[in-house]
Amino acid sequence: MKNHTLMHHTLGTETLSYDTAILTDPATAADDIDRCLNTMLYESRPVYIGVPVDMSHRVISSISLKTPLVRQLPPNDMNEESNVIQEITSRLRVSRYPIIILDGNGVQNGCAGLADELAESTGYAYFTTCMGKGGADETLPNFAGVYQGGGSLSAVRTAVEERADCLLWLGSSRTDFNTGEFTDNVLESLIIDLQRFHTQVGDKKHNAGIKGVLKALIRELKANSVSKPPTKIDWDVYPVPARTSNELNQDYLWNV
Repeated sequence: MKNHTLMHHTLGTETLSYDTAILTDPATAADDIDRCLNTMLYESRPVYIGVPVDMSHRVISSISLKTPLVRQLPPNDMNEESNVIQEITSRLRVSRYPIIILDGNGVQNGCAGLADELAESTGYAYFTTCMGKGGADETLPNFAGVYQGGGSLSAVRTAVEERADCLLWLGSSRTDFNTGEFTDNVLESLIIDLQRFHTQVGDKKHNAGIKGVLKALIRELKANSVSKPPTKIDWDVYPVPARTSNELNQDYLWNV
């Protein structure tokens, strides 16, 4: 914890709730509720609203119900976003084996569909992590499996850690169980990490969030193709151990 290591449900942050409100005044309760809900939607983080017993039946103003909650993030700064796209495409042009990894924060930020579109339009090898599992379209021919550090299939680990020279990591969440107990081994300089409010290209951080950057990147790649042959996935993404009978036993369940 002192090192702020990301440990599954404890992410090393001092603040759990991004906003709090204890509703003690009927005159301000509606504003307090809306403030917390808007913070929750903007940050995509928890908030806390406390309702004392003696407030539970108090009547409050409904006027704020006429004002919708803000559900969409503001667009990225266009200059910042343009600079990010230029840096990403520059890397992709010289890359021999670019890959896409859909992670938990990418799914949480509603970018799974954009990730599928990027994978389908580029043909790059398309991975998920454990936290991204279920977000990607695994029927795509370039879907390549689940990367979990030392817990990955050997072919997946080789592709990510040894062959890949440019990693489009969509919403990385490098927690203990998501990295095979921190056994992931990827050069940070090769990672382009897209997060909710910023994009990190190598050691350079840009204030341009994942959703806007992905949309702009897809448009750019479709308009000015970074020509790469589709990645051939020459390993079995879903290896199933051989069964000698139809019996459903513990050995089969633990190894499937």
